[in-house]
Amino acid sequence: MDENYWLTDECAEAFWDQHKARPYQQLLADTLAWAAPKAGERWLDLGCGGGYLTAGLWRASQGQVSQIVAQDCAEANALALARRIRRMSPAPRIGQITFQVGNFSQGLPELPDASFDGIVSGLAMSYAESRDATGRYTDAAYNQLFRECVRVLRPTGRLVFSVNVPNPRFWRIVWKSLGSGFKLRHPKRTLGNVWRMQRYGKWLKQEAARGRFHFLPLDQITRRLAAAGFASWRSRLSYADQAYLIEAQMAQTALAAA
Repeated sequence: MDENYWLTDECAEAFWDQHKARPYQQLLADTLAWAAPKAGERWLDLGCGGGYLTAGLWRASQGQVSQIVAQDCAEANALALARRIRRMSPAPRIGQITFQVGNFSQGLPELPDASFDGIVSGLAMSYAESRDATGRYTDAAYNQLFRECVRVLRPTGRLVFSVNVPNPRFWRIVWKSLGSGFKLRHPKRTLGNVWRMQRYGKWLKQEAARGRFHFLPLDQITRRLAAAGFASWRSRLSYADQAYLIEAQMAQTALAAA
């Protein structure tokens, strides 16, 4: 069985500094602008990583969302999210933000039907993986994940997610940040994590090339959205043009392309 580094603490921790990259900050802002969480809504952060989208949903709603469930396959991300929660203002009530260990390659069986107003996912959904009876990698789990999102969303719900473009140039993210003259509080640790992220990025591209992960053209993604049951969507490039940002709606709406 091929190793899945996403399940390891080392891989999780390497991506905790991702938010320092200028392109990632732009992707985060773009995602939250389209999510636009409202008071009383319940949200799922799918593949939450260090919890940056969870924290962003909290800020964007001024702490007025009903609940945010942050789910990730790496237990180490619970620590990163806990640290982020301690710095939130206003402070969340007990149970208002929760972390859940879950591997979405196996679906979302722990989540009930029609239980969320919105789902966000940052550069994660492409990594749903599955094999057929011969051991060959397939896109079955990836397609199933879109259907599971439809299942757990309410009739007026929305999915706002980002995925890498085909053959992403990960070093472009680094150069875009270094060229901005940004300063680091912990340069040695951050640069070490940058190196580790690039190493994992090489692994991700290799696995995508053999069909394990899914860096797909936009038209293939939207076909899957339609097949899963989404009624409408819009898209744009973000993350130094290395990611598609997509908002998919359950109900038919007049979404305009950005």
